[in-house]
Amino acid sequence: MSASALLADLAFAFGVTGPILLLLALGAVVRRVGLIDQEFVRQANALVYNVALPVMLYFAIATRPISASFDLSLSATGVIGTLVIIGLALVVGRLVPQDQRGVFVQGSYRGNLAILGIALALATYGTDILPLVAVYIAVVTTVYNVIAVWLLDSSGALRPLLRNPILIGIVAGTVASLLKLPAPDVLINTSGYLSAMTLPVALLCIGATLEIKSLTQHKRSLALAATFKLIISPLVLVGLGLLFGLRDERIGVVFFLAAAPTATASYVVASRLTRHGQLAAEIIAVTTALGVLTFTAGLALLRTIGYA
Repeated sequence: MSASALLADLAFAFGVTGPILLLLALGAVVRRVGLIDQEFVRQANALVYNVALPVMLYFAIATRPISASFDLSLSATGVIGTLVIIGLALVVGRLVPQDQRGVFVQGSYRGNLAILGIALALATYGTDILPLVAVYIAVVTTVYNVIAVWLLDSSGALRPLLRNPILIGIVAGTVASLLKLPAPDVLINTSGYLSAMTLPVALLCIGATLEIKSLTQHKRSLALAATFKLIISPLVLVGLGLLFGLRDERIGVVFFLAAAPTATASYVVASRLTRHGQLAAEIIAVTTALGVLTFTAGLALLRTIGYA
């Protein structure tokens, strides 16, 4: 592999990740200068999570044959790989204080699939990849939530999973695709406007809430969780995907979703069910800040060896 080819792959990778980094940075800047405040971020996040993202995923699946959305090898890679990561994190979790282990393990496996994972996959492969990504997210997110309940001992916390707007949108889209329900042009066009605003607004909000404070309090737990989420997780899932025969854009999807920074939902769960919400917030901040570097390097590597 020549130096020029490697530089070309790095340039392509940064062309994908650079705009995401800039939107995150812009969100941080406009929050610091007071153009937006915490209440705006809360309301915008609610709009994206409850309306825009579910609508985008619904129409991505409903307007295509179900065969374009479901890939057994891809879903199996996500589920099995996630369980492997959790098993490894439970073993390594013996190195962190016992009362922090559940938060550490959750931060090590629970990725921000619906925002950053989708953003990177769409930026690299275009909108045609969205149905495949949506079903993968539905399957893996279900595993995420079930394991989080078990880790943090939350009785009754499975009920919110059934009311999750993103999963509802994906399931409804799947039913519409199976039944071949027609979608009027006016609704498709409206969903297009919502889809266009979804990821930029979500990325700005993530940047606006990105704060790195008191990182010295949980140095070992934080370093181990970031290593798992950004390095070990993509290595394990990409390796498993290759073993299952995934190639090209499918292995790219596995990489992006496996390397996605820790989901903000992990902070919500940890702060409600444990006294270590601050550790969860730190894991989110560090993995988000460093994630762009691992995205760029990983995508460049996959392109260099001819897999993405």
